[in-house]
Amino acid sequence: MARPLLSAENAATIVAALETRHARKLRDERFTVSARMEGQTVVVDLSLARLDGTFLYEMQAAKSVPDDGSLSVADTLDLCMDFLDWYLGRYFEEDRELLLPLDHQPHRFGEHEVLARGDVRNPTLDDAADAWLRGERPEVPDPRRRLH
Repeated sequence: MARPLLSAENAATIVAALETRHARKLRDERFTVSARMEGQTVVVDLSLARLDGTFLYEMQAAKSVPDDGSLSVADTLDLCMDFLDWYLGRYFEEDRELLLPLDHQPHRFGEHEVLARGDVRNPTLDDAADAWLRGERPEVPDPRRRLH
């Protein structure tokens, strides 16, 4: 069973730091973060979501805690968080064109290797498609009217 690694207070502190650091690049968006232990692996989930529900980028970084004791759980958590923070800097520098792969892939980060993945979705359209498949006629906002 997965064991949470971040308290609500720690997650809020991380989110505040990310939103301050990347404030000029955000488009009416907010971050969420969580972390857990799955067996011997630290898994960090970071999401960037537009408040109107039309954009969601879910990112994940994972690393096994080394058996040799070279990194503690806390160090491994910090490493995954640092990787995602570094990646976000690159993502925004590249005008949001640099996306993580859909499946976990190894990424060299300093002297370590972190597994990372990402997925971009439009939850509003996903919900509308589900409603349409149920035979409903959903209202979908006109994307041309969205504020940037």
